[in-house]
Amino acid sequence: QLGVIERCVKLWSAPGETVLSPFMGIGSEGYQSVRFGRRFVGFELKPTYFEQAAENLDMAAREYRNGNADLFSLAEGGEA
Repeated sequence: QLGVIERCVKLWSAPGETVLSPFMGIGSEGYQSVRFGRRFVGFELKPTYFEQAAENLDMAAREYRNGNADLFSLAEGGEA
């Protein structure tokens, strides 16, 4: 499923843009968004899903920082 999400993120957003997921679940959309230089906003009501999503987003941010420009400078409008 991550492959489909990756294609959607790359097709319908550009690096630096924000991807919104109103029903985040475990954060698959957020994971792929952050990995490819997008900002992400997600909402989840179930605490266990939210906790897993937070772990997944942390992992994606680490992967992004290891291979690209600093994620937080991009969030502030910087360039990759």
